[in-house]
Amino acid sequence: MPILPPFPFRKMKKPVFYRMTCPNCGFDKQYELAKDYTVYNNPDCDHSNDPEIVKELPKVCPKCGAKLKKKEIPVRIFY
Repeated sequence: MPILPPFPFRKMKKPVFYRMTCPNCGFDKQYELAKDYTVYNNPDCDHSNDPEIVKELPKVCPKCGAKLKKKEIPVRIFY
């Protein structure tokens, strides 16, 4: 088992969100990269607006086939 560095020097696990847009047709969608953590959803909340969870981001637009522009959405998590 590897020896982990002290707590302040370890990289925290956090979700990574991207907004993918197409300059040609106006396609705009948010994606979350699937990582090695699990987020439990509250069954009482509406999760229809949550970003789609994917293993890798799409490279081309599903509507027109043009190259997508990606922008990371910053997330701040306080422990």
